[in-house]
Amino acid sequence: MTIARTELLLARSGPMGRRCALALLVALAAGVAAGLLAWGPVRLGAEAHAYADTRGWAGLPHALNVLACLPLFIAACVGAMETRRSAWGDEVRRPWMAFHGFAALSAVGSGAYHSAPSDDAYLLAHGITSGAFVMLTLGGLAERVHRSIGSWRGMAAAGLRVVMSGAMVAASQHTGDGADTRPLLLLQVLPVLLIPAGAAWLPGAYTQPRDWMVILATYGLAKLLDLGDAALLQATGWLSGHTAMHLALAGVAAWMAYRASTARRRQTSPNTSG
Repeated sequence: MTIARTELLLARSGPMGRRCALALLVALAAGVAAGLLAWGPVRLGAEAHAYADTRGWAGLPHALNVLACLPLFIAACVGAMETRRSAWGDEVRRPWMAFHGFAALSAVGSGAYHSAPSDDAYLLAHGITSGAFVMLTLGGLAERVHRSIGSWRGMAAAGLRVVMSGAMVAASQHTGDGADTRPLLLLQVLPVLLIPAGAAWLPGAYTQPRDWMVILATYGLAKLLDLGDAALLQATGWLSGHTAMHLALAGVAAWMAYRASTARRRQTSPNTSG
């Protein structure tokens, strides 16, 4: 099903339609980048490490925030296995496996950060998370714009962009005003805009627009929960907003794992193709 199906669906959208959609996506990305540039530095301050739930357990500091990273790690590992066995084409399977790999590393990095908060650990965890977002974007664009986006060359170029962004943030730490996190913030914001836009404008061979809407809604919920960190802890007495945010992010990886598993089941069904 794979490459032939992808090319068939992309062909149905027409080359002009794909070019227009891609031009709009590029313009959207440029607009977000210009907006962050005009906004000015987004500094990493001491308040970034101030979380409502500071309770420890069994000698583990900030225990719930650390343990809440475990569901994301599990979902990412399952997602990687299901994606590897899925009926998707290589052009989508490669970046989505990379997404799950970065998500698993992000869970480990976030857990390590919460056990011993520091600026370096914070930036490393967010750098890895940015890599996960970038790979998820590549998978969506490879499915809907052109399969070469999901090639090894495309992934290497995207990985280099993540490394360069991390290097820029690390270099800004030495200015004395705190690290400027805008390069990493850009990589995390763009997918939230580009993926739903691409899903709405262009057909996909393996996923439906509703899949991306679920991902977007889950991610949006995670950010809202994080903003209500202290309020949720005060309301529940045991669950903070930041802890709930980690659980919601696990839902993103879990949904992608579910989509890969259903694709594998369709491949083995005698009445359907992947």
